[in-house]
Amino acid sequence: MKKLTLYALKHDRDNILLNLQRDGNVMLLQAAESASLAGAEELGARVETTKGAISFVGKHGGKASLLAGKKPVGYELFLNENHEGAELSRQIDSLAEKIASLRNEASTLLGQEEHLQPWRDLEIPLENLRETQSSAFFAGYLPEAALEEVSGELEGLPAEMEVFGESPEGRALIVFVHKSAGTKVKHLLKRHEFADVIFPKRTGLVREIIEESAEDARSKEALAAELEAEAMEVTKKKEELFLYYDQLVAKQERMQHRGEETEKTFYLEGWVRADRTEAVRRAVNEATDAFELNFVDPEEGEVPPTVMENGSFAAPYEAVTELYSRPRLGSLDPNFLMAPFHFIFFGMMLSDAGYGLILTILLFITLKVFKPQETAGKLMTVVFFGSISTVIWGAMFGGWFGLEWKPLLFAPMKEPLKMLALCFALGALHLISGMVMKMYMEIKRGQVWNVVFDQLSWLILFTGLFLMVYLPESSAGKYTAMASAMLIVLTGGREKEGYVSKLISGVLSLYNISSYVSDLLSYSRLFALGLATGVIAMVINTIAQMLWVVGPVGIVLAIIVLVGGHSFNIVINVLGAFVHTSRLQYIEFFGKFYEAGGKAFVPLAIRTKYMDVTK
Repeated sequence: MKKLTLYALKHDRDNILLNLQRDGNVMLLQAAESASLAGAEELGARVETTKGAISFVGKHGGKASLLAGKKPVGYELFLNENHEGAELSRQIDSLAEKIASLRNEASTLLGQEEHLQPWRDLEIPLENLRETQSSAFFAGYLPEAALEEVSGELEGLPAEMEVFGESPEGRALIVFVHKSAGTKVKHLLKRHEFADVIFPKRTGLVREIIEESAEDARSKEALAAELEAEAMEVTKKKEELFLYYDQLVAKQERMQHRGEETEKTFYLEGWVRADRTEAVRRAVNEATDAFELNFVDPEEGEVPPTVMENGSFAAPYEAVTELYSRPRLGSLDPNFLMAPFHFIFFGMMLSDAGYGLILTILLFITLKVFKPQETAGKLMTVVFFGSISTVIWGAMFGGWFGLEWKPLLFAPMKEPLKMLALCFALGALHLISGMVMKMYMEIKRGQVWNVVFDQLSWLILFTGLFLMVYLPESSAGKYTAMASAMLIVLTGGREKEGYVSKLISGVLSLYNISSYVSDLLSYSRLFALGLATGVIAMVINTIAQMLWVVGPVGIVLAIIVLVGGHSFNIVINVLGAFVHTSRLQYIEFFGKFYEAGGKAFVPLAIRTKYMDVTK
């Protein structure tokens, strides 16, 4: 990475930012107190309006598929703001606002109707329900259980109670009372949890108001339905709206980078890949010839972003690494070595050639037709590669939809020890590869003795133990293991102070052998998941076979069991294979050398959600 510093005239800023965005090689840094460019706030409001319009379109039949391919659009056309899309956004926003308002009003009216239902038999117009010079009234709800008691307590008082319908709040009632007893009746009612009612400010009898409210609600719902029908016509032009949204977002990203400025000039900082500096210089030069552009190495203490770059096979596996963490600057990109192991382990865990064949065909069609981009596309490609591996391993193990047929290597369920041996052999190779990666990093940093004491000594120890098991008649393995163990004891505590501390720490470091054994045993999951796939498939086949002989109905059920059961088995075991294969990378492999904590390199670029801009 190189640190970029750019000085130029303010009137050239828009063109410079436009060219940098098109070039897509500079990650601009925000100044500590830098504000966005003028108009950014208004642009943000338009983005939100258009996003709301797209959401509205999606709810009315115009939602784009998650895997739908992006429509290509030329760069020059993309630069010119789509006025039809802008008008469409305003039109949809207005329609959505009107529909929402009508629906809210209809909901309010229906709520009002429901609220008044208990009072339907009230024979007094609401405008006449008020105090007089000598009388008062209390209208509200009383718990059903207290009704009889309240009625009894009101006897002998200058009051009359009228009871109406039931409601969730209790029984609706009105107590008319002479003002001389008003306070007493009020306290009486409150003691029995009386709740006042608030009538709407309407005139007429309650039953008339209920009918009017229902009619008004139906009218507003009908008008909202008409506007929704109009909206259905608008959704036919959704691509114009999608183009407009992508244009706004691209412009919004440019306007976030104001930089520091004087009356006539501005200054920007950013990061650029060391091999792309000339491309950036050309992009700026195409916008103006009045500029000062410098590229310098990062200062001490600065943490620049990191970029991973791999070949066509390993590149999709970058998404797997990013699910864990990006590599730190100065460390190693693990994908070139992780990719083949991930490929192998995924296939071993799924291990059914029939399943792999179906997955390969479906994913190939999906990748070719829908062309998913970025992380989703990478992860789908990882699974696609894994499905190819599944076909290979399935054929080697003889697994075809839960049936055993001519294994090219051996059948794991018949020869489990061979399968475990294969798993542990691949696991050992995986772990050793991680240790070799660590050795390379230490040598690159000039820490040669760390390589000898911390990695090479353990590799020699493992070699000696291996020779002791497979060549017991030879003493070479014993002496090799003893020599390497002594080296580990003598150097394992070299960072400690004092000879006793060094020796104790060195002896204790031999305990790390349990960690290596534990890591190696983790690879038995390759066998376990492959076995689970095969056993579940066999159970599905057995159930289907039992149903098949029952008769016509049994045949139909057998087909349902086969299709549904195997589909479920594929989905659940693809998920398991991906998760557990990735776990072996993150814990066992990365644990040996990987240095995480890198920052993502996110350059100013044309990032679109719906359109594919061709430059």
